[in-house]
Amino acid sequence: MTAFITKNCIICGTCWDLCPKHAVVEFEDYYKITNDCDDCGKCIEACPNFAIAKTVAIGTRLDSHIPTETDDDDS
Repeated sequence: MTAFITKNCIICGTCWDLCPKHAVVEFEDYYKITNDCDDCGKCIEACPNFAIAKTVAIGTRLDSHIPTETDDDDS
């Protein structure tokens, strides 16, 4: 699974309708993304409430894009 639906979900069905892998499962009062997700990102782009987020793989450095002091040096 490469994405998950957060508590901001308004249960509109947009992600469920457009998932090409049918990886979004509808329950009575929430949706869940299953392991069938292939990380296409269509649900993330289409969500009107920004309620879908990508998971981060274990071992991925979240600070890899944070500028360091040496990045600011012009010397």
